[in-house]
Amino acid sequence: MKEFLTRTATSVFLALFVYFGVMYLPHIYFSLFLFIVISVSVYEFIKLTEPGTGSLILIYFNGLVVAAYFTFGIPELPFAIFINLFSIGLFFLIAIKKEQQLKSFVRDTGIHFMSVYYLFFPLYYLLRLREIGPEFLLFLIFVIAIGDSGAYFIGRAIGKHKIYPIASPNKSLEGIIAAVITAGFSGWLSIIIFPVNINALTAIFSGALIGLISQVSDPVESLFKRSAGKKDSGSILPGHGGFLDRIDSYIFCAPSLYFIILYIWKTM
Repeated sequence: MKEFLTRTATSVFLALFVYFGVMYLPHIYFSLFLFIVISVSVYEFIKLTEPGTGSLILIYFNGLVVAAYFTFGIPELPFAIFINLFSIGLFFLIAIKKEQQLKSFVRDTGIHFMSVYYLFFPLYYLLRLREIGPEFLLFLIFVIAIGDSGAYFIGRAIGKHKIYPIASPNKSLEGIIAAVITAGFSGWLSIIIFPVNINALTAIFSGALIGLISQVSDPVESLFKRSAGKKDSGSILPGHGGFLDRIDSYIFCAPSLYFIILYIWKTM
């Protein structure tokens, strides 16, 4: 009971904090807030993966390059990618001085690239969505929250067919179906609460698709935790684990909704 109350209290606080941040923070401050959240998540990711040779400073520098591109449009995307590639290559060229370090070279460079392109890059699409309009980002948050809740409660009640036994032993086919249905319903409900100029069918389809993608995004993050033998990525949020545990669904869903808006909503 105490754990449930702690988890609920944290959820309410986070929901209110995020809502007011999405609605009222100036663009530059919202980007800064996003950078801090992603940076903490990256720190948790590094703690899970434990590279033999690495530099958080380098990763945060590359994160700033990504943030600058999404926030100001400078540098342009191809140059931002080049800066990341070049800086990581140069770092390892200088940092690797012993043959023993070569054994983990591929793994360590992979961790650095994943920190940038698995976390900073896709999560900054949250800023893109807010630029289109706060209601679009609230649509995403609402759909993911309802879809994940549907998957959890229904999957826990009737889930029998395990679909990701290694990554997420508790996730079931029944839970995923529930996520799609409840996320679809929440898509329709969201455009009533946070008005968006699309029809109900488009909202339901988009919500259902996001609900399905969320059930892929979450377990991928779980693979990193399982490989490290951890249940949570951290303990900074009482009852919820780490920041990475809270934003894992957005890693794939934020870019997905942006492209749904760009290629589907604009044509319907």
